Amino acid sequence: MFSQTTDYAIRAAIEIATRSVEQPVLASELAKSLGIPQHYLSKILQQLVRAGVLDSTRGRRGGFVLRRPATQIKLRDVVSPFENLRKCEECILGQPICSTAGACPLHDFWKVVRERYLEELDTRTLGDLAAHQLKRLRTMDTALLKQLPHTPGRSTLAGTAKPARAKVKRGG
Repeated sequence: MFSQTTDYAIRAAIEIATRSVEQPVLASELAKSLGIPQHYLSKILQQLVRAGVLDSTRGRRGGFVLRRPATQIKLRDVVSPFENLRKCEECILGQPICSTAGACPLHDFWKVVRERYLEELDTRTLGDLAAHQLKRLRTMDTALLKQLPHTPGRSTLAGTAKPARAKVKRGG
């Protein structure tokens, strides 16, 4: 349902949300841990900065952090820079006029799916996704976990990062 770019954005945001806000994450580190081409991921991360989801800091101690606590970032905030959500308002069969009065054969079905989809984007937070991911990883069979080398949250699970709590304001 999501484009590859949106998938990468969600995975990167979840990975950042599972880490400590005191330690910005480098794009190169994210790319390696998630198995995403670094140049492509860097462009995605910059788009998330422009969208107000992330902050970035250049320099030796630089990298990316969440701009707000993960519990305040809606899934829509991460998805909307990459997906045309207005497309959901269009007829699923491409008819120019599709309303209750002149509905296509899938109108009622699409209306329910569209409403549910948009509701999930508006109610799910990055904090929800990160917590779910960490819980899933902690309860996953070790053999299965080994088959998922580029899964968000693995670095936190392995003890190389600590879960984010609240954003620490930095000068600059």
